Amino acid sequence: MTDIQYWEDTLTEEIEAIQNILDGVPSLSNPVQRASAMEEADDRLRGAAGTKRSFKMEIRLVQDIKERRRLEGNLQKMDQELRTLKADLKALQADENRGELFVSGGAGNGDNGEVDPSRAGSNMLNEAAALQDKTQDSLQNTRNMIAASKEVGVSTLEELQRQREVINNIDKEADRLDDNLARAEALMKQFGKRMAGDKFIQCFAVINSLLLLGVIIYAIMKKGAFDGNSDEPPNPASRMLRSQWEG
Repeated sequence: MTDIQYWEDTLTEEIEAIQNILDGVPSLSNPVQRASAMEEADDRLRGAAGTKRSFKMEIRLVQDIKERRRLEGNLQKMDQELRTLKADLKALQADENRGELFVSGGAGNGDNGEVDPSRAGSNMLNEAAALQDKTQDSLQNTRNMIAASKEVGVSTLEELQRQREVINNIDKEADRLDDNLARAEALMKQFGKRMAGDKFIQCFAVINSLLLLGVIIYAIMKKGAFDGNSDEPPNPASRMLRSQWEG
């Protein structure tokens, strides 16, 4: 973020410096000073174009979408200011060249004080051709800026599409985790039910074993009671049970 702020501040200062130079050109009476000032403004415009490219590259590295849009808006505003300054510089240069044209036309007067039409027409055609070339250069620069803007827009769309795919993948992964958690919970409930059933069976088996043991003990005690306290013959069933117990 510090680098972005540096490039933004630098570009702002360069635009202000160019504007001050162009504002002071009309007040200069010396043609040499005017030419020097316009040349300095032209050099600063080229430097500002390089600063603008660096600022644009730093903007493309910003991850926050809102911050990137804000910086892109500032860049677009500064770019428009640079275009306006460049147009003002071209207008000043055209006025300067036009003044030189009239001076050179006046210098070609004959002895009778009349202007040479052929020479004046040639100078005007040359000036028109020069202005046309400058206009073509300006149009080409505008096309280049539009192409660069389209490139930035395409890159932004691609980045947004990539982020959307990442979010969709995260949603799918979250849904899959939810399904796995639901299955794990169902398996735990089923396992708990089985454990409860197994414990019930074990308890039932222990109870049956205890009942059987109680019956056997009762039968033995009953047999002992018959043998010690009664003169009646033993019960055949008790005899059979005793024989099985002793055997």
